[in-house]
Amino acid sequence: MLTLRTPRHIASSRTIPSFRSVPSRSQGNRPVDQGRMGHHQSRVQAEEARRQWLQHQWQNRF
Repeated sequence: MLTLRTPRHIASSRTIPSFRSVPSRSQGNRPVDQGRMGHHQSRVQAEEARRQWLQHQWQNRF
């Protein structure tokens, strides 16, 4: 019989490689993943808006 002496013997999100990617593919988008993706998308949009603003400022500097 196998005896678990410490918590290190138990598989967890820290010990399983690619832990987050496996459930999200089989179960669809979870709320945690949707929040993370939404945050990333809003950040990309903000960076693009800033890039366009800086380009406009640079072109109209004189």
